[in-house]
Amino acid sequence: MTHPGDEMTERPDTLWLAEVWQENRERIARLLSARMPDALLRRMGVDDMLQEVYLACGRRMNFLRESGELPLYVKMRRVALQTLADMERKHLAAGKRDVLKEVDLMPTNSDRTDYTDAWAQFADTISSPRTHLERMERQATTRRVLQQLPKNDREILELRHFEELSNTECAAVLEITQKTASIRYVRALKRFRDLLLQEDERL
Repeated sequence: MTHPGDEMTERPDTLWLAEVWQENRERIARLLSARMPDALLRRMGVDDMLQEVYLACGRRMNFLRESGELPLYVKMRRVALQTLADMERKHLAAGKRDVLKEVDLMPTNSDRTDYTDAWAQFADTISSPRTHLERMERQATTRRVLQQLPKNDREILELRHFEELSNTECAAVLEITQKTASIRYVRALKRFRDLLLQEDERL
């Protein structure tokens, strides 16, 4: 006899993975788009990388489904970063990385227009320049501000605004408490805004 809830408990892993992948695919795609170096992008596109991550998730099913404090997306994100490191080693002979350590948020391809422009658009949402800045001027201003920010500030801002992680997920990724993650975010946002306004006043 089948009892209520049995279907969910006995749901095949492949079906479960397909459902959670669909829910998180866009977020993982944004992560990969920001982290993939240009040299790797010339060999494989983001869609190809997504397929590799999906296959890797299938191999790490026990890790993804085990109970624990880590949110599911944080687990999938970790698999994605490890898969990216594996693909870099395979295609670029990159050095071995520790997936538990976050990679630098200013990647080697940080001068790419799409990456810098994304930060510039974010800057426009939290500041009100006295005069309209042309797109390239805003990019240059934002780049200068980012170089002044500590790594921890860039890290929490990128996790919240570009990967769209919740405060709980940020805390899990950074291995800090939710309260600490919230405080770090507020402080980072204030520093970014203050520095941006200082740069705008010089223009």
